[in-house]
Amino acid sequence: MKRTTVVVGLLVVVAVGLALSGAFAGPSAEEPPAAVSEESLVAVDGDYRLWPYTSRSASVEGRTLAINVVFHADAAATRAAIEGGTETDWEVTDGDESATTDDAEQVRAFVERDWADARSSTRYSYVEGPSGGTWLTETFELHDGTYLGVRDHLRAYESPDGAYTAIQAHEEYYDWFRLRHTVPGIDEPATRLEDELIRGSVDAEVRREYRGIDDGWSDGWLSVIELASVATVAGALLRRRTRTAAVDFARRLRTEAERHTDAAILGATLAAVVVGVRVAGVAVETAYPTLPPKAIAGPLYLVLAVGLPGLVVARARGCEPGAAGLGVVLGLGAGFVIDFAALGVAVPPALLGHRIALLAALGVVAVGRAATDRTVLVAGTLAWAVGLALPLADVI
Repeated sequence: MKRTTVVVGLLVVVAVGLALSGAFAGPSAEEPPAAVSEESLVAVDGDYRLWPYTSRSASVEGRTLAINVVFHADAAATRAAIEGGTETDWEVTDGDESATTDDAEQVRAFVERDWADARSSTRYSYVEGPSGGTWLTETFELHDGTYLGVRDHLRAYESPDGAYTAIQAHEEYYDWFRLRHTVPGIDEPATRLEDELIRGSVDAEVRREYRGIDDGWSDGWLSVIELASVATVAGALLRRRTRTAAVDFARRLRTEAERHTDAAILGATLAAVVVGVRVAGVAVETAYPTLPPKAIAGPLYLVLAVGLPGLVVARARGCEPGAAGLGVVLGLGAGFVIDFAALGVAVPPALLGHRIALLAALGVVAVGRAATDRTVLVAGTLAWAVGLALPLADVI
């Protein structure tokens, strides 16, 4: 009776977790406007007003994230300012005895290793000028970080007259259970870019203007960068990554290991697989930069989708059912926390619900296998399969 109660409770957690993550949400009752409205356009510089968003398609219906940075410069000058690359005019200021050519070379080398061309899905933006409206594709993209880890990603759109370059800056991490990037926010990447230019730019004015931009994760403010000349960059993006969230889970695992060694080892193995997949993905991407990221992600996803339940089925037999379920939930949960903590990203609430549902599903698999209860094992396996299928179908 007790075991049945535990299993039913875990399955309820699966259902609640998936519900909170949006799996059962119906279509939105509010439809976006079919055309770009006059009220949504903002004046930046030159003859072209900007629709301050990006879109999955050349339409308002595909709107995604808000534009949050604008350079009053063309795309070439903007890119040179961000990268601090070879086009930058590196000079030692006269009269500054502490500045040397060697210092400049060290700063140049430090800066140039951070930003690189990015690979991602096409996103559009829109401008409207004297001759009408135009949908734009990215003029260039840059990223700092790794595709299969965490990165700051910039999409740049140059106005047709070259008067300004609009940038959508966001942080994103690769989510192995969605097989695509998840964006935890857009404010911090814009702030990091501001800090980079404030600390190291030449003849660059950085300010914020409130434009009342709604939705798209915007707080209404736009970072505006005035480049009097092509700017240099003297520092890398400031990162404030934390990994302290894993400590508490490690302590819990050690306590359980003293009581139920097999279940604890199973949990630790699951955590190692989750973290190992992230490390392996980033390592292969770094070692083979020309290899398409999705070619790396595909096999590694199978390690998670098939390997995790396979490990549970192989190792949970012989464990006490309650300990097996607890070991799997704590171990896999620790893997999720360590993965997110290493990335240093804020996890969207909807995905927290989804991860909790996956934990519960695999916990049911462990209980069913340990108790040799085929009905419970099948129920857990089906719950795991549903939890994997929904994000792939873009429901979550």
